[in-house]
Amino acid sequence: MGARYQATDEKGRLRYTVSGKRNPSGESIRIKTPAGETVCKIRMLGFSALSIYSISAGNESMRLNLAVGNGRAAVRFRGISFYVRGDVFMGSYSILDADTAVVCEVGKDFAKGCIQLELMQKERELFCLATAICLDSLNVGSIPALQMT
Repeated sequence: MGARYQATDEKGRLRYTVSGKRNPSGESIRIKTPAGETVCKIRMLGFSALSIYSISAGNESMRLNLAVGNGRAAVRFRGISFYVRGDVFMGSYSILDADTAVVCEVGKDFAKGCIQLELMQKERELFCLATAICLDSLNVGSIPALQMT
């Protein structure tokens, strides 16, 4: 299957590709290096108003619960203390840690035709990328390109 997303750095160099496949119980998504090594796995179980994502990278894992209703999205994390502030429907939000320090800012770059992630904590890169991919499922008309700076 072809890449669903391609993540590049600020100079346009390919960092990751993202592919996935649907199965009867949900979806399995893989974030891979250009060499094809899987560095992060996302397993999604979707229900009518609730999606549950299990995300693992290295020796860490987290769960993201995404509930949608009445034009609002409730995002909850377990395992890693992340919080989301901003408008996930518009694709403009920040990911914060337990101390409310900004870990990553996410926004659409219409000039470049991509979603841009600005990382403040490089050690959380894969979890920020995985979170952006999961939350992008809310935005049907999204462009499958991600740029990380």
